[in-house]
Amino acid sequence: MNKNGKRYSDEFKSDAMSLVKEGRSISSVARDLGISYQSLRNWLKASKQQQDPEASRILELEAQLKAEKKRNADLEETVAILKKGYGHLRHEQPEVKYEFIKEHSSKFPVEKMCQVLEVSRSGYYAWKNRGPSNRELENQQILKIAKESYEHNRGICGLDKMLADVREKFPECSRHRLYRLQKRNNLYSKRKKKFKATTNSNHKLPVAENLLNQDFNIDKPNTVWVTDITYVDTLEGWLYLATVKDIYTKEIVGWATADNMKTDLCIKALKSAVMRHRPPKGLIHHSDRGVQYCSKEYQSLLNKYFMIPSMSRKGNCYDNACAEAFFATIKCEILYHNRYKTREEAHRDIFWYIEIYYNRKRRHQALGYLTPMQFKQTFYERENVA
Repeated sequence: MNKNGKRYSDEFKSDAMSLVKEGRSISSVARDLGISYQSLRNWLKASKQQQDPEASRILELEAQLKAEKKRNADLEETVAILKKGYGHLRHEQPEVKYEFIKEHSSKFPVEKMCQVLEVSRSGYYAWKNRGPSNRELENQQILKIAKESYEHNRGICGLDKMLADVREKFPECSRHRLYRLQKRNNLYSKRKKKFKATTNSNHKLPVAENLLNQDFNIDKPNTVWVTDITYVDTLEGWLYLATVKDIYTKEIVGWATADNMKTDLCIKALKSAVMRHRPPKGLIHHSDRGVQYCSKEYQSLLNKYFMIPSMSRKGNCYDNACAEAFFATIKCEILYHNRYKTREEAHRDIFWYIEIYYNRKRRHQALGYLTPMQFKQTFYERENVA
C-alpha cells in the first residue's frame, strides 16, 4: 500500500482518540484499529496541546476519578462474588466447593476461600492433585477459547464462528462437542431482528448501465466496490450511514455518517475509501439508482478517480445485495439491540463495529471463516509468492 500522503481523516483520528479518553490503553486501541502506536500517541499529544491547559487538567482529574471508581467497583464486586459463593455453596458437597475455589483461585486467596466455605485446605489440595481426565482438561481449554470468542464478539457470534476460533488450537474438535459446551454454558448468539431495506430512486437524473448483473464473483481486491445508504433511529432523530464495500474481501473500505442523506454524505464515504486504499484506475463502482449516486457532483468524483459507474435496475434490490447484506448484518447484530439517545452514541457503536469488529475480528462464512483483513492479507501473500 502506498504510504505517502494523508491516510486518515480528522474524524477518524477523533474517534480513535475518544477510545483512549474513555479509558482504554493507547496500545490496545492502536492494535484494534490497525494503526501504529506512535501515530495515535502523536494525535493525542497534538490534541492536548490545542486544548486549554485548565480544561486539560480537569479532563485528567476526571479520568483519574473514573479509574478510582472502577477500582472501587471491582472491590465491591469481589466481595459480592465471595458472599454469593458462600450462600450458594455452603450446603453443597465438598467437591462442588473445591470447583468454586479452583475457578476463583486467581482472584481470592485459597486459604481465605477454604475458611469461608468451611472446607479444609488439605482436602482441597488433595482433590486438586487428583486432577481431571485428559478429556475434561481439553474440554476446559476448548470452553475457555469459546468464551473468549463469545466475549470478543460481544455475544453476536454463532456456533460455527466460535468453532473456527476453537479449531485454530483444536483442529479435531467436532461441532457437536462444542455445541454441548455452548449449551451447558449458555453461549448463544443474540437473536436477530427483521431487517428492512429502503432506497429512493424517484428522480429523472441519468443512470448508469448495470455492469455486474448480480455476478459478484471477483478474483482480487479493489476491483468492485458497492455502495449504499441506510439509517439508524435515535432519540435525536435519524442518523444516516453511507458505506463503501469491497465485494472480494467483504471489507468496509469507506463509510460516513450524518444527520441527513444528501450527496455530501456519499461523497464523504467514497473519499474516505479512496484516501485509505488508493484503488487502481478502472475500478467498478456499483450502487443503486439513488439520487445521491446519480447526481452530477458524485458522478464527477467517480470520473476524477477513474472509476466506472454501474447501477442496479430499478426496483431490483438483489442487484445491490452485497451492500444491503452489510446493513442487515450491522442492524441485526448491534444496532437493533440498542436504543440510542443521541446520534453520537450510534456513531460510536458504528465506529466500533466497522473499524474494530467487522473488518478485523468478524469471521465470514463466505471467506472460509476468515476475517476480511485476514482474507486480504492471505491474497497478497499468495501474490508475493507467485
